[in-house]
Amino acid sequence: MFSDDLKSVPPRASDDTVNVFVETPKGSRHKYDIDDKGLVKIALELPEGVTFPFSFGFVPNTLAPDGDALDIVLITAGEVPARSLIEARLIGVLKMSNDESGEMVRNDRVVAVATMSRVFGQVHELEELREGFAWDIEEFFDTYNRMIERPFDIVGRGDAEEARRMMAEAVEAAEAG
Repeated sequence: MFSDDLKSVPPRASDDTVNVFVETPKGSRHKYDIDDKGLVKIALELPEGVTFPFSFGFVPNTLAPDGDALDIVLITAGEVPARSLIEARLIGVLKMSNDESGEMVRNDRVVAVATMSRVFGQVHELEELREGFAWDIEEFFDTYNRMIERPFDIVGRGDAEEARRMMAEAVEAAEAG
């Protein structure tokens, strides 16, 4: 699933932070995936004028309920390159569901802020971001899913504590796996 380099990256950077591996950088018109050899592959091109408003990635050596590593929406003030490893603090959860083989299943996105960010580094809860920020991210996911013609629903939001529980469960699942 991961390249050998990622197999050695611990999920946690410290007791309070996680390691986020960036697949798709903020500002990109392309959705990238990392293949089992660690190569970056273009999975999708977004329509003209649509870009990722955040970096998108995962926490290495975790296992979420969907069978993949724990997905992370990484908030930074600027762009970072694909394949970057960024220390981040979990601040909340965007609860979503989408169609998987004809069935609506939960596909939540954990939200984190890069600890090195001068703009967002001191944020500890999703609700501390400017008014409408979480809604903007949800609208991006709605647009993205409509574009790929996949049914999608926004279910709600969760706080930093819920994000930390999801992280702990994903680490435990990977260790048991």
